[in-house]
Amino acid sequence: MAVSTNSDFIDFIIPLRERMKFYDKTRPPTDQPKNDATDPARGIPQGFIDAMIIREEVFVKEQGVPLENEFDDDDQLAFHWVVYASVPAKANPHSPEIRAQSEDTNVHGSRRISTSTKMPIGTIRMVPMPYPHPHPNGKYETAVHKDKEGYCKLGRLAVIKEFRKAGIAKLLVDTALDFLRRHPYETFAHYDIAAMKNASEGAASVDFRGLVLVHSQVGVQKVWRKYGFETDESMGEWDEEGIKHVGMWKRLDVEQARKKNTIWLPGGPS
Repeated sequence: MAVSTNSDFIDFIIPLRERMKFYDKTRPPTDQPKNDATDPARGIPQGFIDAMIIREEVFVKEQGVPLENEFDDDDQLAFHWVVYASVPAKANPHSPEIRAQSEDTNVHGSRRISTSTKMPIGTIRMVPMPYPHPHPNGKYETAVHKDKEGYCKLGRLAVIKEFRKAGIAKLLVDTALDFLRRHPYETFAHYDIAAMKNASEGAASVDFRGLVLVHSQVGVQKVWRKYGFETDESMGEWDEEGIKHVGMWKRLDVEQARKKNTIWLPGGPS
């Protein structure tokens, strides 16, 4: 049976990498002419556009993050999940019909807009370790815990305001953590592991043993504590887009999955 976290109401997007060249971070997610003009099989899928619609609503419009800063380099490396709600067309501001009325736009050909009754309401991303950014010297920059242990990072958890008491955030966090718990080696699925171990400054760090990090806004630490994350006081506080953040950690039990020593790929065995 193929592994998938997709359903009618949860979309799962694997790392898009070079396909992200079609995304213009200076434009809203519903206005991506470069992506619209390319072959859909080569471009950015609707699921990621929907994730960015949610992030624009929450982080840009509500919290004041500059639009061009919301999309970053980690988006091309990350796994994303998007939750949808089934709503009447008139309740979905991103449906072609409503946008045509409010913006006087031409609906024809706007494949990037969600269907009239399927509204994106929540998203999360997981950036797999070891954050491999190649350097000219042939080495890899790796994200390593203070104990020289690699980790994955959850982030960009966002839920549309009207749905914040419906358990959507918990669903997203549980879904992402469960995927990591069952498929720890998937964090390496797109890399040459042997080459990375040889090239990395800290070869021992290229090994996921269940450590997960979040950069939590100071004001929502209690939310992440409900999911089992603990604040690392040694990391202090820092500023991200004018908002104070702290580091929080959680340890997953991945030993059973590690014993299987298998790497999952889309369409592969469960």
